Amino acid sequence: MLMVSEELPEELKLRVMKKMIRRVIEERASEAFNDIEREVWNKLTDDRAREFMEKAKALYPRDYELVVKVFYELLNRGLVKEFDGYTTLLLLNKLGVQVKPEVKLKFVKRGREVDLKNYVGE
Repeated sequence: MLMVSEELPEELKLRVMKKMIRRVIEERASEAFNDIEREVWNKLTDDRAREFMEKAKALYPRDYELVVKVFYELLNRGLVKEFDGYTTLLLLNKLGVQVKPEVKLKFVKRGREVDLKNYVGE
């Protein structure tokens, strides 16, 4: 830990101490948020839910912390036990984090995935 010299004026010592205290508080808040985030991510049950949370984190970095805290509160209060893709998407949209799912069409013919030309042509 950094020691504050006795030779420094009181005003400067006070500023240095405030800065050190603020840094310690920020580190502890960051650690607490990481624990909360880890618990929420462990309750995402499928790939779609993880995909939506990753998009939310990338597109809305400022709102992401609030989203994680809301999800954590829902878990803590017992209102939700886990988050699947549909639930995650609904909650994100209700919180104002507009995440859109990627749409991919698959054409399956005789047990194999084929492109549209082969699907219609055969």
